[in-house]
Amino acid sequence: MVPPIILNMLSGLGVRLLVFALLVLLVFFLPRMLPGDPVEVFLSSDLSRNLNGAESAELRAQFGLAGDWPQQLAVYLWDLVRGDLGYSVPHAAPVSELLRASIPWTLLLISCAAPIFLFVGAAGGIEAGKAPGAFFDRIATGVVMVVASIPPFTSAVLLLLAFGILWPVLPSGGSEPFFPSSNPLQRDFDIARHAVLPVLALSLHEISRFYFLARGEAITLSQRPFILNACGRGIKGWRLRTAYYGRSLFPVFLARMSDALTGLFGAVLFVEIVFSYPGTGHLIYNAILDRDYILLQGAVIVMAGLVLLLNWIIDAVATSLARRG
Repeated sequence: MVPPIILNMLSGLGVRLLVFALLVLLVFFLPRMLPGDPVEVFLSSDLSRNLNGAESAELRAQFGLAGDWPQQLAVYLWDLVRGDLGYSVPHAAPVSELLRASIPWTLLLISCAAPIFLFVGAAGGIEAGKAPGAFFDRIATGVVMVVASIPPFTSAVLLLLAFGILWPVLPSGGSEPFFPSSNPLQRDFDIARHAVLPVLALSLHEISRFYFLARGEAITLSQRPFILNACGRGIKGWRLRTAYYGRSLFPVFLARMSDALTGLFGAVLFVEIVFSYPGTGHLIYNAILDRDYILLQGAVIVMAGLVLLLNWIIDAVATSLARRG
C-alpha cells in the first residue's frame, strides 16, 4: 500500500511543475518584452568600455540574446536542463557558484526564524485563546497588533538602530567578522551572533500571523467536548497546552506555514539588505543595482523553485496529518 504522504505529493506535483514551467517562461520573456536592449543598458553603466564587434557579439551571447527568440528560448531551456544559469559579468563568476555561496546564508536565517515565530506565536495564541478577554489576552493581542503593523524592513531598521548602533551589543551587519576565526567553535559563535538581529527581524514579521491563527483556533477548541472533558478530569498546565491544544492545532500551523513561505522569502530580501547579510536577497539587490539580468534571472528561478519545493513537501505532510485527524 502506498503511504498517504506519497499520494499527496504525487497529486500536487503536476500543478507545481506547471507553475514552475510558467515562471521559467515568464522570466525568459519579461526582460525581452521591456523597452530597450539589456546589453545597451548594461554597457551604459559604470562598467562600460568601448567594445568591438566580436566582443559585443560575445557579450550578447553571454546575455542569451544571440539569435531570434525561438533560438534564444531553446538555448535558455537547454542550459537550465544542464544546470547552467549563465555567467555574471559584474561578478566575473558563474551564477550557479554565486547562488551556491549565498543560498545557505538565506536558509540559515529562515531555518532559525521559523521555530521562533512558530513557538512564540502558537504558544502565545493558545494561551490567549484559552481565556479570551483575560488580562494576558488583552495585553498580548495589543502588542501583537502593533508588531503586525510594522513592515519587515522597518522592524529590521529599528532593531539595527537599537542593538547595533545606540546600544551596540550585537553586530550591525554581515554574516561573520571581516577576518573569520580559525577556531571552528569561535567561528560558529561569531556566525550565530551576526544572525541574531536578522533572525529577530524575520521572526517579528511572522509571529503575528501565527498568534492570531492560534488564538482563533484555541477559542474554538475550548468549546469542544474533548477539551471540556480534559479540564473536567483535572488536566491543565503544560499537558493541556501541548497534548490537547498543540496536537490538535499542529496540522493547521503546518498548512499555514506553507502559505507563509512566500512572504518569508520576500521578507528576507529586505532584512538581508538592511543588515548587509550575504544571502540571496542581498545578491538580488546587488544584481538590480549592477543591471545584472543574468544573475537576477537565475536567482529568481532558483528561489521560486525552492519555495515551490518546500511548499509541496509541507502541503503533503499537512494534508496527511489532517486526514489522520
